[in-house]
Amino acid sequence: MISTARLSTKQKDSILDAVCRINLWEGAVRSGKTIGSIIAFLLYVRSAPPGALAVIGKTKDSIARNVLDVIADVQPGSIVYTRGATTCRILGRLVHVIGANDAKAENVIRGLTLAGAYVDEVTVLPEAFWRQLLARNSVRGARIFGTTNPDTPTHWLMKHYIKKLDLPAGHPDRPNMISFHFRLPDNPSLDPEYVRSLMAENTGLWYQRNIEGKWVAATGAIYGMLDEPVHTRTAPPKDRWQAAWVGVDYGTSNSTHAVALVLAADDLGRDSLYVVSEWEHDGREKGQLTTAQQSARMMTWAGKVFEDSPVGFATILDPSAAPLRVQLRSDGWPSVRGADNRVDIGLQATAALFAGLRLFVDKATCPVLWDQLCSYVWDEKALERGEDEQPLKINDHGPDGLRYAIMAARSVWRLWLPTLAETSAKAA
Repeated sequence: MISTARLSTKQKDSILDAVCRINLWEGAVRSGKTIGSIIAFLLYVRSAPPGALAVIGKTKDSIARNVLDVIADVQPGSIVYTRGATTCRILGRLVHVIGANDAKAENVIRGLTLAGAYVDEVTVLPEAFWRQLLARNSVRGARIFGTTNPDTPTHWLMKHYIKKLDLPAGHPDRPNMISFHFRLPDNPSLDPEYVRSLMAENTGLWYQRNIEGKWVAATGAIYGMLDEPVHTRTAPPKDRWQAAWVGVDYGTSNSTHAVALVLAADDLGRDSLYVVSEWEHDGREKGQLTTAQQSARMMTWAGKVFEDSPVGFATILDPSAAPLRVQLRSDGWPSVRGADNRVDIGLQATAALFAGLRLFVDKATCPVLWDQLCSYVWDEKALERGEDEQPLKINDHGPDGLRYAIMAARSVWRLWLPTLAETSAKAA
């Protein structure tokens, strides 16, 4: 027996209304989409017409985490599954477990005749696979249940399916589909402190998508909140420095850009992150340097920055910069490690810290970085091609180096998240 006692009204309504050929739960992260959709799928499995079923996602690992483990929690004893297997049994029914990581995955389901399917994160699937899946669900009465977070308005799922729901009933182009839209506030079971933290982590584009569940495109400046009188500030004296990171974005013919980020308390005792200095060499304008020369010049720069400092620093390097990494380690740079290069998460974190007034740049010592941050924009041509949001790859070495350092300081700023949203709102 599946308990629905703790479900929201929106979740319950979606379960009852999921009777179309395509049933989609879309919207904000942690808004209750998965639980509602899985319960609807389990109820369908009980009465589905004869035939094979499928659970589909980007990889088998993501399917296990996002779907199969949740089924086991929602209805213990309903699923029999060995991790990594190609099939499982749900309520006694045979279910194919299919990863659809690329366009070739379409061939995996060719020849199958399905009576239903559950799809985790529809937007990450190739459109060709989705179309093949629709064709494979050919048993009379077959249904597809899917979830997704929002993407760009030009994504194939929005253009070819969700938008067509605006067409009048009976229109030949209107799909046999229902879409349930969820916002973060639609999930009343979340801990309020967690909700505050999640709201603080997301600003601008990410707030609209991850909190409001909107299908919006990136436009304009990535750090549109930057205001010189607000976000440029000289760091506190070195005796207040508590930790430090040097983020390095590497280039040979392009620029190599290093930024020094420190954790320090202001006059009121409030901890924040400060970019206190930068080192930059443009190989095109000033001539190329060997990795040994770059290491030596950066070492001289870092020595001056951290002279008489009570803390050392970690060196956070562009993960693709293998030659420089070898050189830095050979030259004795402290704690050299590859950066966490998840661009979307790094941009989100940096934007949240700027908006929450916990990240500042010393413009006098970092003029190139400040100019690059202010001109850091989204790549509109990539968006037109239907690709994920990404920064325009022009004059981005300083922002990349800062992003590396910010991600390395995660253990510090994640403790501030509950208060960032309030500070950001007051600043606005």
